[in-house]
Amino acid sequence: MKKYLFILFTLFGCSLSFGQSFEGTWEGSLEIQGMELPLVFELKYDGEWKGTMQSPKQSKQKAPLSSIKASADSIFIEMKMIGLKYSGRLSPDKQAIDGIIQQGGLKAPMRMLKKDPATIVTDFPKVRSQKVNPPYSYDTLDVHFSNTAEKIKFAGTITKPKGEGRYPAVVLVNGSGPLDRNSAMYGHEPFKVLADYLTKQGIVVLRYDERGVGKSEGDFKTATSADLGKDALAAIKYLRTQSNVDPKKVGIIGHSEGGLIAFLLAGQRIAGLDYIVSLAGPAIRIDSLMILQNEALAKNSGTTIDPKQLAMIKRNYEISKSNLSTEKAFEAIMTNMKVIPGSQEADFADQIAVLITPWYRYFLKINPTTFIRKIKVPVFAAYGGKDVQVTSTENLESLTDNLAKQPKNEIKLYPNLNHLMQPAKTGGIGEYSEIPISLDPELMKDIANWIKAL
Repeated sequence: MKKYLFILFTLFGCSLSFGQSFEGTWEGSLEIQGMELPLVFELKYDGEWKGTMQSPKQSKQKAPLSSIKASADSIFIEMKMIGLKYSGRLSPDKQAIDGIIQQGGLKAPMRMLKKDPATIVTDFPKVRSQKVNPPYSYDTLDVHFSNTAEKIKFAGTITKPKGEGRYPAVVLVNGSGPLDRNSAMYGHEPFKVLADYLTKQGIVVLRYDERGVGKSEGDFKTATSADLGKDALAAIKYLRTQSNVDPKKVGIIGHSEGGLIAFLLAGQRIAGLDYIVSLAGPAIRIDSLMILQNEALAKNSGTTIDPKQLAMIKRNYEISKSNLSTEKAFEAIMTNMKVIPGSQEADFADQIAVLITPWYRYFLKINPTTFIRKIKVPVFAAYGGKDVQVTSTENLESLTDNLAKQPKNEIKLYPNLNHLMQPAKTGGIGEYSEIPISLDPELMKDIANWIKAL
């Protein structure tokens, strides 16, 4: 669940002399859970301020800033989609900005230096043992399809075996956060790796840029899990039109929120969905999942959550998923946060902003078991024993208890895998970019064998 910088993902009017000095490329760096996290901001003024932010250790994507304001020697930057804010002041030589960055519970100083774009390192020299490069032993095709109900056009890639005949086929569905067709994050491209492996095993694969990402149209920040599910359905519908696809073997492989979406669609018994694969997909109430995630992240970093703070978090979730208006929910959360001295101050406004977004309010209300109990198609589900975002014990138990028994179902625990399904030492988020493997080879082999045996 990558809504924070670590998991992944209103420029004001200004005086001309200082305002022009903010134009350009700026690079800063944070340290989160022992991991250095560079951030790159590109700012441009052309009658109005526009800009992007990139976290190159996590993704190649440059996400648009929602708000930039510059006045005299001060600047304020906001990306509402992930609840991030940065406020700073230009140095006398106009080559640095000293300021404070905030997101969720994070508040830290960050100095940004003005850089020549050519000197920015956007591809960190980490060893990636599963790098996929052409020439490919299969056919690749760049495609477009539409969610006709919302008039959104998507861009993606189909990979398919070269031989004649009909093959099992699958759509890859990303986890939370704006992600491209390769699910690029932390310097990894796990969906590209998975598509490469599955296609070599005789399976057709469609992967696509999420709405508002890469070459796809739409606005990601306004989408809920239900909207993303409709996008996945559009992808399934399109995949079924391919002449080399076996119409009786079309499914979804979803990771994290994508795994949840797979459960939701299968539970609704959507026509044309013949099987699902869920990787670290939530199988318990989402508000309960988020509490477990908070506790697991704290434990992984060597701390614990104070009981008062935990009670406050639980109450915030209750308010967030209520039917209160956005304004009333904000006020109620502010009042609730008074139990922790200082937590209701402006420093925490970004944390509250995340809690009242349409995506988060919808997400917290989901109870996957309601849908899991109605699933009739075959299910392959995998959980990582070192996952600190979707903890394996509770989710695996819930899925086992609530999924109807059938011989083709397979639910597996991979003891040494983390949330990204990588072999891990601790499972901590700080490890994600340091691990050379993007997706566990044993897991990919198990998925391919299971699909081919259907």
